[in-house]
Amino acid sequence: MLSRLKTFPPLPREHGAWAMFGVPLLMGVAVAEKFNAQVLLFAIVALGFYLWRYPLMLVVKNRAPKNRGEAIVWCVIYGLLTVGSGAILLIVSQLWLLIPLGMLGALSLAIYLWLASRREEMTTLGEWLGIAGLALGAPGAYLAATGLLDEKALGLYALNLFYFGGTVLYIKFKVREQPKTVLPTADVKTRLWAGRMTMLYHVLVIIAFGIFAGLGWVPALVALAFGLPFCKVLSGVLTRPARLNLPRLGLIELIFTGVFTLVVVLAFYGWSKV
Repeated sequence: MLSRLKTFPPLPREHGAWAMFGVPLLMGVAVAEKFNAQVLLFAIVALGFYLWRYPLMLVVKNRAPKNRGEAIVWCVIYGLLTVGSGAILLIVSQLWLLIPLGMLGALSLAIYLWLASRREEMTTLGEWLGIAGLALGAPGAYLAATGLLDEKALGLYALNLFYFGGTVLYIKFKVREQPKTVLPTADVKTRLWAGRMTMLYHVLVIIAFGIFAGLGWVPALVALAFGLPFCKVLSGVLTRPARLNLPRLGLIELIFTGVFTLVVVLAFYGWSKV
């Protein structure tokens, strides 16, 4: 079986997906303000789960026996890494609440693979399912660090889910919709109308988290964490270059994701000191 392997293991190719994997983990640990062996084990489990998804997708999509066979080998390797490290984590930590989190992650993965078998994994539904699974890294890391699955853990999950969900809508608009529906010479009204859905999404998310903050579920400063991306979206809706610069678009997303992470961590840090 090992003779079928190439030099390098198969890795997810979407650069944004790595941020969607890493940011929730980092945020969960930072808000918990604690790093221990349980957190390290959880990070290994989460990494294995994340890597596992790619060869599984290749298995359900690939019809070439040779390529499919190699993908199956890596499915076994990544699966053993994930299940083995997960078993060790449960034995060491006795945190049984990790089991339902893992089940939710497995459910989102199963539906994602079903969509992949239909060549629909890049649809909005497919993207959201991927985000829903990856965002579990935030409450999972927080639980591993603190032993708690409280309002902070749930708030972290919601923040990551709706932030990265917004980035998916915005990127799809910039890459797929805006070039088709908005001419470079279009007026402001036309540009705003074309981007109405992604702008409305961000406005509703800001309102929702403002309500959550008023109820005491999340820090008040998280409204700022979503306000900054809304400014980015508004600027992107009004700007229609003749030719889209994808590396620049990706860099902007990376910068705003870093700012979002920093603002959220600082907001929770200040909230815990009040």
